[in-house]
Amino acid sequence: MTKKIHFITQAKGGSGKSVLAFMLAEKYQHAAVLDLDDATTTTMKQLAYRKPVKVSFLDPLTKRIDRGAFNGLFESVIEANKELFIADLGASVAEQLPKYFALNGIEVISEILLTNQIALQITCVVGGGNIFKATMEYLEELVWATQGFLEITVALNGFYPCSPEQETLLFSYCSQHNLRLINFDLVKDKGEIALRTVENVLKDGKGISALGPFAAIYFKKPIEELNL
Repeated sequence: MTKKIHFITQAKGGSGKSVLAFMLAEKYQHAAVLDLDDATTTTMKQLAYRKPVKVSFLDPLTKRIDRGAFNGLFESVIEANKELFIADLGASVAEQLPKYFALNGIEVISEILLTNQIALQITCVVGGGNIFKATMEYLEELVWATQGFLEITVALNGFYPCSPEQETLLFSYCSQHNLRLINFDLVKDKGEIALRTVENVLKDGKGISALGPFAAIYFKKPIEELNL
C-alpha cells in the first residue's frame, strides 16, 4: 500500500502555507496532520481539533535538517495506520529542505521513498505582488535541488494576486520545468465580514464544522475546489 505525504513548503513567511494546510486538512478528514514548523505553532492552533503531530526536524545546534529526524519521520509513516499525511513545513525548515536534498543526494532519497512505497509530493506555495520575487526564488532553488526526482506542485495563493507580467513568468516557468500549477484561496470574498470570519475560524482551531451554515459558505466551495 502506497503512503502519500504532502509537504507544504515555502521559505517566505506569511505566504499561506498554514492556510493551505488548513484547507487540505478540512478536505481530507481521514488524513494525518503533521506540524513540521520549528519556529511557530500556527498549524497546531488552527487545526487543534485535528490534533496535529508536532515533528522537529532541525538540529538545535546547526539549524539544519537532522538526517535522523528526517528518516525517522518516514519510518513512522510506514508504520502508521494512515494512507495520507499533510505536513506543514515552517519557513525555517522549508529554507533548509533544498539544501538537505542537495547534500544528501536526491537520487538516494528518491530511491528510499520508492522502495518503501512512499509518494512524497512537494507543494510549493507562491504568491504575486510583493512576495512574488521571494517565493519564486525559493521555488527555483527547490526545483534545482530535486532535479526532477520528486513531484513538485506549485500552489498559487489567490490572496496575493499576480500582475499580468508575474503570471506570464510563473506560467512560463512551470511549463518549462513540467510543474503542475494549482490555485487556492480560502475566501474569494475579500469583504471585511468574510475576512474576519476566516480570521476567527483559524484562530479558534475548531474547523468549519463548528460554524453555522451561512458562515460555512465562505469556506466550503474553495475547499471542495482545491485540486491537490
